[in-house]
Amino acid sequence: MSSPRRHSFTYLLCLALLGLSAGQPLRAAAVEEVLATVNGQPVTEGDLSFALLSRGITDAPPALRQQLLEQLVNQRLIQEFLKVQKIEVPPKQLDESVVKVENFIRKKGDNPQQVLTKMGFTPEKLRAAIALPLAWNLYARQEISPEKMQAYFNAHREELDGTRVEASQILLKLSSNASPTEIDQAKQKLIDLRKQIQSGKLSFAEAAAQYSQAPSKTEGGKLVTSAYRGKMPLVFTSQVFPLKEGEISEPFQSPFGMHLITLNKKHPGQFSLEDVRGELFQTLSRELYDQTLQKLRSTAKIEWKTEPKS
Repeated sequence: MSSPRRHSFTYLLCLALLGLSAGQPLRAAAVEEVLATVNGQPVTEGDLSFALLSRGITDAPPALRQQLLEQLVNQRLIQEFLKVQKIEVPPKQLDESVVKVENFIRKKGDNPQQVLTKMGFTPEKLRAAIALPLAWNLYARQEISPEKMQAYFNAHREELDGTRVEASQILLKLSSNASPTEIDQAKQKLIDLRKQIQSGKLSFAEAAAQYSQAPSKTEGGKLVTSAYRGKMPLVFTSQVFPLKEGEISEPFQSPFGMHLITLNKKHPGQFSLEDVRGELFQTLSRELYDQTLQKLRSTAKIEWKTEPKS
């Protein structure tokens, strides 16, 4: 199945380290300053600096630093949760992942110990950074049964089996600072157009040619043929996939403006559950992570000591 390549945390960490090995040293900071506590456990300025550098960021605006601080709080909660669940990464698997990081660095001709030390990766920090996603993966595989995967595939078959759609749109552009009145006016105009098309006064192609503000208006609003997660933006496919051929969506807003979209033709997909099992597992794992985190945050004691420094 054609889909975006998903890299492991270890792989992404290696790329970040390789990119930083000749870069800036850790910025001066009060590394022991506590920025937040999570059920009594501190998250420090040093932890935040480490998180920034391991992502290849040496100078981040306050908003990004706050976002990463939130992620660190979430990671603390997940670490506690996995510990309670008694999920432990086999030492051999963790050792192998550490070796992968070191080998990535050696391939660039650098000394792993020197690079890791420069980046603030003590052996303990490195192992903890690698262990968390590995432990979560073990937990997710324990929780996501074959039956759950089959049920999800059955309920979302067209999104996963390679089904492709041909669709057309009518776009009314909106500025990024459009007022509620402007948004309502664009929506009402498309509601009226939809009624005219459904009554037979206009064809969809004619309406697109007359009123659409997209370049595709000259082709009756025709969009590129796409799978659910393909060339067409997800905001479009999520609207068009539930339609029957010839059916027109309700007006909907996107970053591009206000849209009407119609399904012209649907080409059934041929992929089975086995073809998309890896992608489907990642989807369900992310859903499980978000659900687990929401529950943990609802009962956690999180105290913000200070705003991250700019």
